[in-house]
Amino acid sequence: MTRGVKVGTKLRKADAPGFTLEVTKLVEFDQGLPHARTRVKLFNHDLGERLYSVSALADPKLFVPFSK
Repeated sequence: MTRGVKVGTKLRKADAPGFTLEVTKLVEFDQGLPHARTRVKLFNHDLGERLYSVSALADPKLFVPFSK
């Protein structure tokens, strides 16, 4: 079962606990593959925005839920 990824979802990289992200926008390109624009932080340092595949964000081997 995959978890839903929506605006506001907060995750951290499974192998890097200080690397967190929050989904700010969901987008779908012509190919139909949904992606999420995210705000990325390393500990408290803002790394800016990055685009990730929704399927990658939903993979628990790569990203796990984050709550502060």
